[in-house]
Amino acid sequence: MLLSGGKSSRFGTNKALESVNGRPLIEQIVQSLKNAFEKVYIIGNVKEYAFLQDVFFCEDIIPNKGPLGGLFTGLTCSDSDYNFLTACDMPFLTIGFFEFLKFQKKDYDVLVPEYNSYLEPLAAVYSKKCLPFISATLKMNQLKLKSFFPKVKVRIIKETIIREIGEPEKLFFNINYKEDVQKLEINLERSEKI
Repeated sequence: MLLSGGKSSRFGTNKALESVNGRPLIEQIVQSLKNAFEKVYIIGNVKEYAFLQDVFFCEDIIPNKGPLGGLFTGLTCSDSDYNFLTACDMPFLTIGFFEFLKFQKKDYDVLVPEYNSYLEPLAAVYSKKCLPFISATLKMNQLKLKSFFPKVKVRIIKETIIREIGEPEKLFFNINYKEDVQKLEINLERSEKI
């Protein structure tokens, strides 16, 4: 599930459509998700993304509720019990990371990585069992993604484990400002040279 409906207020324009190496950022992220998952759901204001092929579009069920509202929509739309959630500004999540998540025992409601002592809820797996708790949290207008975590079974992937898969500072890099695009392009150039 890919959240595409953010306001991009810090960035200034819709960062999902920002061109990086000649292609919109969201198109590149969709491609990496398609390489790992059977279905990719795009959640948000979907009219802007009609150019994306072989994806499922889900308009927000409850508009203007941020990523938590997007997660609620995605889990409701999806036909899978467990779903990976990310955002349209995280371009370095890898097939190795996705495969690691897919092979974890399904003994959780939320499977979330930790980096620098912070959870990364936009690179996490969520069970449909979370839906009633997300719904209750939305009704209280508590919109942080982690706000329902105390009500469900959360399994945290420690940073030491993440480092066996890749560099967390790169994996969880996200774009908030225009200058982040330059950092992204530099990282991409380095990756191509290796």
